[in-house]
Amino acid sequence: MMQVPNYVNPYMQQPIVQPFATPAPNYNAVKIDVHNPSVSTPGVGQAVVNVPQQAPQYATPTMPYYTYPQTQLYQYPQAPQQPYYMPPVQNLPAPVAQAPVAPAPAMPAPQVAPAPVEVPAPQVAQQNINVPQPVVTQPSAPQPAAVPAEVQKPEVVQSAPIAPQVDLNAYIAKLTNPDYEVQATTMEEMANMVKEDPQKATELLDVKVMDALSNIVKADTSKLAGPTPEQIAARQKLLSNQQMTDAEKQLATSITPMEQAERNKSYALFTSAILQKLYGDEVSKLTNTTVPLTELPGAVTVVEQLKNNPNPMVRTSAIEALSYIQNPSYKKDLNTLFTIAKNDEDKGVQEAATAALDKLNQMPA
Repeated sequence: MMQVPNYVNPYMQQPIVQPFATPAPNYNAVKIDVHNPSVSTPGVGQAVVNVPQQAPQYATPTMPYYTYPQTQLYQYPQAPQQPYYMPPVQNLPAPVAQAPVAPAPAMPAPQVAPAPVEVPAPQVAQQNINVPQPVVTQPSAPQPAAVPAEVQKPEVVQSAPIAPQVDLNAYIAKLTNPDYEVQATTMEEMANMVKEDPQKATELLDVKVMDALSNIVKADTSKLAGPTPEQIAARQKLLSNQQMTDAEKQLATSITPMEQAERNKSYALFTSAILQKLYGDEVSKLTNTTVPLTELPGAVTVVEQLKNNPNPMVRTSAIEALSYIQNPSYKKDLNTLFTIAKNDEDKGVQEAATAALDKLNQMPA
């Protein structure tokens, strides 16, 4: 019987020799919100106190979104204020006396109806017309001045909507594609994007993307076709460098659906860890805080695969994924997980846990 490889590097299509029977998974409910993650999980070593999340503090923009003309649109004329001078008092000549005039004989008054009694108007003092009077100028209604043509109608240019650089729907569709090779290619592309263009890759930090990766890890592969006895025999001949026909070589190097699905679980664990680290780094930049380990999107799934997955290759991948996202704040929890994994029944898992512990101990507290 051929020995199962103890360790498989990420993103290497190495066949799995023997199928692994997967018991019915028992996963806790996970609620993930990438921009406000909240995850509940069983105790990981010591209990992790949930730390309330702080909303990211974004830098206040220093430049206005729109620049309007600063020229006053309308210029109102100001009424001139004339100085007021008191008129000088002049000495008027005395009135000239006139001879009395005899009154005319009275005529009989015609019989008419009595006129209605009128209320006498109030006596208004007569104004001496010889004395110059001040001229009172009534202010006219303000008229808008001519508006320059260049500022008459300020044009507001609407900012164009920012187009996303990543088609999330396309990535989600590929991750949920039943073709295992399409899934694998997509996860490699996502990992390369984080490495080459982290700012663009932040658009992948979506709850649907993390759910799709988690579903790949949790997929039940027990009913998929695994390697046949003939295929196992051909692989043994290949490993022992025996003479083989072309048909035997092709049979030995072909990968079964069950092996493809198990390989994609390792891929999904690595891709999830890469996105988790990117998420933690972005939150740290914006808020100067560290996201708790149990609140990283998808971290609970990684821990459960380390503890319960029957495939030693998947357990090894979970150890390396947790080692990738290690942080001084996670040191206590990771130390507990890796110490437990050192007692795993598989030698490859033990070696991976030992290497992860050594790397963790080199990290400053």
